Amino acid sequence: MSVSKQNSDESSVEENGEAITEDDERLKGDAIGDTLYSESWILKTLMKLTEELPSYSKNHNNFETQESNAVELDESLETDLCLLWDMSADKEVAHCLFQHDILSLAKCVIEESVAPRLTEIGIGILANLACQQKIGHEILLDSELLTGVVNLMSSEDSQTIIQIVRLLDNLIHYSDNKSYHYSKNKSCSSLLDDEALWMSVAFILENSLNEELLIGSAKLLENLTRHMKHDEEVPYKNILSGIIEAQKQLQSGNSDIVFDYPLEVRDSFVALVSAFYNFSRHKPMQIEIVNARDRVDSFLSFHFSFLLKSVCDSTEEELASLTASAVQAVTIFFITFSSAPLDCKILELVGHVGSKLEPYVDGENELSKCASDYSEIVGDCFRKQLDLFAIDYFLGLLESLNTKALAFILQAAHRTVPDRLQQLVDAARSRGSFNKVIETYESCVRNAVR
Repeated sequence: MSVSKQNSDESSVEENGEAITEDDERLKGDAIGDTLYSESWILKTLMKLTEELPSYSKNHNNFETQESNAVELDESLETDLCLLWDMSADKEVAHCLFQHDILSLAKCVIEESVAPRLTEIGIGILANLACQQKIGHEILLDSELLTGVVNLMSSEDSQTIIQIVRLLDNLIHYSDNKSYHYSKNKSCSSLLDDEALWMSVAFILENSLNEELLIGSAKLLENLTRHMKHDEEVPYKNILSGIIEAQKQLQSGNSDIVFDYPLEVRDSFVALVSAFYNFSRHKPMQIEIVNARDRVDSFLSFHFSFLLKSVCDSTEEELASLTASAVQAVTIFFITFSSAPLDCKILELVGHVGSKLEPYVDGENELSKCASDYSEIVGDCFRKQLDLFAIDYFLGLLESLNTKALAFILQAAHRTVPDRLQQLVDAARSRGSFNKVIETYESCVRNAVR
């Protein structure tokens, strides 16, 4: 290679390098924080939405309601907004959007849009922004925005409601944050006090056939019940019905192989029981539980069957969560007791689940604590059943159980109410029958001595 040619190539490389550096600097100058996202592009997209929003409004299209007719979103605008939706998951982009008053624009979309896709994207962006604590609290403080969001839960567009559920679920988490001023926490409490929200969640759980929506709503309901006050005015009857129907729908939508459910569905079963348990600590729900005894028995029967299969196939980490769910389910079972005959199938399932948890009862970790709690509550169930039912009826019920299930129930009773158990066994001996109960009891006593 000639010297002149070499010098020419080196000069070209230097010029290209300088050009690239200049381009990088221009890109960096327009970039948001340390990202490569262009702030000017975001501003242009927001301006474009602002300019075109009137054409998607109720007044412009002479629609009385959003559902009476639906307008298709322009493909170009949809592409840009979907990209903005993806970008809004980034923390720095989220704060950039907040600084450019995205909440006011989103409020206009919620109030005016008759384009379901536009509304879905608008709510979806808000759900991403709510992941940022400061923005989440600002959304909670905007009562007009929250009211609009909750009112939209009556929409017929399931994809929009899915995003609303995501948004509300993100916002509920801030009610536990003590680092913010009381007024901000109070704003979250007002969300929990909104009866329209409870009614909407109950309606979705009771009527929706959309699995994704049911999964999200089950999670939302669980989080709502974790933060509710004991004097909360909620539609207990509607919610109880919704929980039961949601479990049925999630079962029927995944029924090819028994209990072989996707992870999200399994988590939803656990979330529904957790919500049910949280409600069951309230007197009005306890009354509804007893009134709907047959439906609750069916709900519990499925869940204990699900737990029995899941406990056998789970890792130790998964087992801790499942055992906590078992404690909640057996607590609900305790509440269902009345003078009406007991469902033998559920009692047997309770015993079988307990027999799987028995090896973990003695220990110091969370799993052992939950297993011990389960055993103690089963012992309390035994005592309550003795109080409610005639001796002969209860002995006959125990005699009909599988030996393994019976053994756990008697072991739990021996730990919790040994004197009451002894009275029952003495009654069995005096009658000269119920040999299975007597023999299983004697085996439990021998094992306890060891």
